[in-house]
Amino acid sequence: MKSLCIRVLGYVLFLPFLFFYSYILGPVLKVILVPGGLALLFLILGWRDGVKPFLHLCLKPGQKKESKSV
Repeated sequence: MKSLCIRVLGYVLFLPFLFFYSYILGPVLKVILVPGGLALLFLILGWRDGVKPFLHLCLKPGQKKESKSV
């Protein structure tokens, strides 16, 4: 009986935290960490090796964006 209570209590405590981290905190962290990581990378690489090639690839005129599924 004690084992069952501990297992049920574990699930009752685990599932809300799983939901919180997966659906609330995860997207918030992605919104903050991905641009911050890119900014840090561009700061390390500099203008010529980091920012300029990135902008050249992203703003290339006449380039269609296609998703290629394998």
